[in-house]
Amino acid sequence: MANSQGKFVLSIDSGGSGIRAFVLDRKGKIVERQYEKTPPNIPEAGALEHDPEVLWKALLSLLKKIQKRKGIAKDIITLGICNQRGSFVLWEKATGKPLTPLISWADVRSHKTSEAMNRNWIWRIIQIVSTVVGRLTNHPMMIATSMLKFTTDHATCRLKWVLDQDPDLRKRCKKGEVLFGTLDTWFIYKLTGGKQHLTDSSNAVATGMFNPFQLIWNKPVCGIFGIPMSLFPEVKDSNGDFGITLPEFLGGHSIPIRASIGDQMAALFGQCCFEPGEVKISQGSGAFVDINMGYKAKLSRRGLFPMIAWRLNGKTTYMLEGFVATAGTLIDWLGKGIGLSDTPKVLNELASQSEDTEGVVFIPTPTGARFPYFNPRAKASVIGLSLATHRRHVARAVLEGISLSLYEILEGIQQDTKVEIKDIKVDGGVSQSDILLQSLADFSNVRVDRAPEPDMTATGAAYMAGLAVGFWKDLAELKTLQKGYKSFDPKMDPAKRTQKILRWKKAVAATLSIE
Repeated sequence: MANSQGKFVLSIDSGGSGIRAFVLDRKGKIVERQYEKTPPNIPEAGALEHDPEVLWKALLSLLKKIQKRKGIAKDIITLGICNQRGSFVLWEKATGKPLTPLISWADVRSHKTSEAMNRNWIWRIIQIVSTVVGRLTNHPMMIATSMLKFTTDHATCRLKWVLDQDPDLRKRCKKGEVLFGTLDTWFIYKLTGGKQHLTDSSNAVATGMFNPFQLIWNKPVCGIFGIPMSLFPEVKDSNGDFGITLPEFLGGHSIPIRASIGDQMAALFGQCCFEPGEVKISQGSGAFVDINMGYKAKLSRRGLFPMIAWRLNGKTTYMLEGFVATAGTLIDWLGKGIGLSDTPKVLNELASQSEDTEGVVFIPTPTGARFPYFNPRAKASVIGLSLATHRRHVARAVLEGISLSLYEILEGIQQDTKVEIKDIKVDGGVSQSDILLQSLADFSNVRVDRAPEPDMTATGAAYMAGLAVGFWKDLAELKTLQKGYKSFDPKMDPAKRTQKILRWKKAVAATLSIE
């Protein structure tokens, strides 16, 4: 039972280059925040790794910093954890010693493994059968199985690659001497002194090895590819009981860990997108579009698979996700690569000098086009330049291009699922551009609300943990904590909107036709 005197909730958010710790009070206000850099290691081409022990030491450093603020540690009622999804580590069951680096979701060294997995004859037979059954029954699990194509994004491929590289490690896995975990699992294991080997359903699904329909580890797929089931952690609700921290980590106080959730799911929860059709877009280096699909798993026939947003008190909420690979990364390149602007703020100021792009269209796909086009060879392009074109027109076209890419993801999900989008919440550094958000509201024809806090992932993990121990009463109370949002309502003339979207689609078609 939670300490009724507790004043704060602690949230840990571990991303690709750093770990954050936030302490929130009952009003949802962040009263303390700390940060530790954890840059990745790149030992060879295609690799992206972290040292699990370095990550653990960074977490301990954050906890020590929090203790320095007088009285705060003893008043923390619970802890929530969110993390970059899909990255994993293997460690020795007997000692807790890491046996591999944390292999990032963005590591692509397993690309040949993924290609071979897609050609596996047993897997191909399963897909053929699933295709037939899916057409006859329209069952989403069968349709999803028939569509599934293994890529390096799937931990399945990276894990098989790791075990193929090290036959001795595979033998140890088969003997039950090794444990697998995403970063939340590793932190929970370490914080509880090796007593808990747990994850939640949102992180489990993100590995590609957990069935979102049946809510179990996918034994048939793991069996085909030689992955022992004894590796995997127990899967809990996102607001489940993940054990208690050892007292030495927070000034002699043991803290119950009552939330574990993937980062984008945490942001969806932190933005209080609790109803079907509610959307959040986190705009950082890339832009992740996540839409609440409700209690029934749905998929897009154009390649978006059901993901678990969270599971609360035994009830599963599903979501779909699409993303623009380059948002902040693209803006950085525009400054460092071609000298257009340095930051989203500067780009916004330059774009604000013009009311229109004057016919310029920017297609922001320098690393390939994803949903709904799926063309990995696509490059970015600028169309419609004339001798009258100024940098301000190009700047505005860049912001409109990013917003139109996001609009197409939303449009595609609506077309594929018939779910009506109610409103859009945004966060992240790129969302600081008023012009981009106004464009997004205009093209999607839905109000856009910008969160006052750029990083909503840690807030979502805190909300989840606080809800679990009664720090906050219910979802309705969490909604009352949402203050300081700035709204952008659609205001573009409908005829102009139609014209701009049509011009955009023609420009995309022209760009994708160039090999």
